[in-house]
Amino acid sequence: MSSSRMMSALITRDLKQRNHSALRFGAIHTSVIRRNLPQWPNPPVPQPVATPYEDPRGQQGGPGGGKDGSGREHGPHWKNILENLSTNPLFGAMLTTVIGLAAVFGGGVGYLAWYKAHVLNKMMKAFEAGYDPVLELGKFHQRKQKAALPELDPSDPAGGATSRDDESDDDDEEEIPTHILRQEQALVDKIVRGEETGSYWLIIGSKGTGKGTMIVDAMRDIQAEGSAFCEAHSDLEVFRLRLGKALHYEYHEDWQGGLFSRADPREGGPALDIERAMNKLEKVALRYTLRKGRPIVLVFNNLHLLPNNEEGYAMIHQLQQRAEAWAEAGICNMVFSTDDYWCLDAMKKNASRMRVLSVQDLSAEDAAKSLRFLRATLGPNHGFVSKFDREQIPEVLKLTGGRTSFLSRVARAPNMLEEAQNMVELEKNWMLSKVGMTGETTDDDVMDDQKQVVLVSIATAWLLMKEFVRVHEAAQKKAEEEGIPFQGEYETPKLSYYKVRQVMTRGDFVADLDKYNIISIDVKHHVRPDSMITYRAAKEVVEEEGFDDLLEETMDRVDEIEGLHRQSELTVKEPFQINVSGGSLWSWLWPGKTRTKTIDVEGLGASFVPADKGNDKD
Repeated sequence: MSSSRMMSALITRDLKQRNHSALRFGAIHTSVIRRNLPQWPNPPVPQPVATPYEDPRGQQGGPGGGKDGSGREHGPHWKNILENLSTNPLFGAMLTTVIGLAAVFGGGVGYLAWYKAHVLNKMMKAFEAGYDPVLELGKFHQRKQKAALPELDPSDPAGGATSRDDESDDDDEEEIPTHILRQEQALVDKIVRGEETGSYWLIIGSKGTGKGTMIVDAMRDIQAEGSAFCEAHSDLEVFRLRLGKALHYEYHEDWQGGLFSRADPREGGPALDIERAMNKLEKVALRYTLRKGRPIVLVFNNLHLLPNNEEGYAMIHQLQQRAEAWAEAGICNMVFSTDDYWCLDAMKKNASRMRVLSVQDLSAEDAAKSLRFLRATLGPNHGFVSKFDREQIPEVLKLTGGRTSFLSRVARAPNMLEEAQNMVELEKNWMLSKVGMTGETTDDDVMDDQKQVVLVSIATAWLLMKEFVRVHEAAQKKAEEEGIPFQGEYETPKLSYYKVRQVMTRGDFVADLDKYNIISIDVKHHVRPDSMITYRAAKEVVEEEGFDDLLEETMDRVDEIEGLHRQSELTVKEPFQINVSGGSLWSWLWPGKTRTKTIDVEGLGASFVPADKGNDKD
């Protein structure tokens, strides 16, 4: 028993030493025989050979981290890797950077999507009923209300207006009308309301005929719902800003995404910015048409203010291309208004869906009714037309004609006839300052082409004015001979465009006179004086003593100056001779016998040789 106990103790000590060595050098030895501690009285049992991947604590694994090294089950190997990476500062910095960039990129994409939707929503508000810059400006002016042409009775002693005794207390609360309703107002109302689809409009007429007033009144009736108003300008940059104001479009100037910002819109010029605005407006027009079932209306007032050059023509064509496409689609009706003919000439080349509305002066009957109405509402005798005023109306209309702006002006004056005469005098002085003739005293220092064009334009302008006076007087004389009342007393005379070119001998000057508002050209290519006041002022100049002589002297002086411009001075000298000394072999052999050869050179001066010399030579 003692020997067996001693043997067991030795075996136990040996196993402990081996286990301790295996724990310390398990990574070095490739195989270790491990034996479990014997449990007395059981004998020791041999254990399987340990592998290099064996855990000293009795767990077995492989390169894959699984029990058999296949990697099917994750063991503590990946956990250790994650623990090591989590404690690595470089990995933490990289992870923070990636998360930050992802957040910035996601925020930028979200802000861009929100900004695009915000731009369209802002532009949609420009076509909602309520606020409009044009209508807001009218609130600070005298209250206005449209009033139709009243059916006034000429025999009415009050001129058809309400007298002071007939006024009631309720009339004081009504808005006072300051202008009249033209016959074209009904059509303009339908255009602004979007009822006239499939076309876009060009409203053409002289200054002061009421084109802009009709458009603004139509917008006021519907509180500018579905319509926007933009005023043209000679500077395209200013025009760009005005269009953006009308459409509530900032041209991406309110974009706050500095990191992902695009190039400055102004670097591309106003044409490119306006094209961006048109792209946004097209989306808004599609959305508005789907919601409301009617197109939007975009008004460009005073289109003639755009520069009359290549840039202005390019801008008009750019807008016209959109107007053609949108009119065909039925999503937007553009309305252009202009005072000058060159806009119609520029747009007519590419127009297929354009319709033209010509606005002219009122007829004699409508002008008389309108003046009595305006005198009653705007004159010093509010609501009453005196007998003195009624007697002045025919004479006033002979000077002012049916121009609505002139009627409104004289209706406010204390003395209508005196005000009309002052207007004619001012127009006369203005015309003389612009196209006044100087006769034979015209300086010949006009070799510059631009100065020469101005001089010729002045002369041809008065040729045209003289022809207007002749045509008007001939029509009046014919009416008197036939014993019928002359209907053209209150209307300006007219000539065809073809006839005007014959009278002026230079058709390129017609546009210049239209630009200065001396003449006007309508859609039927009829040329008239710009207004009756312009005609009366020109008639006074034409009927002055010595006008024909002054015009003849001016035309002769123009011919002389044009001749000087076309001629060139040429100086011709007399024939001359050239003596050539001989330098041949004969001069070397006989030095004293130098031969001299005379050559007569006759060029352009040969014709100036005296006849006697020519006979001697013969």
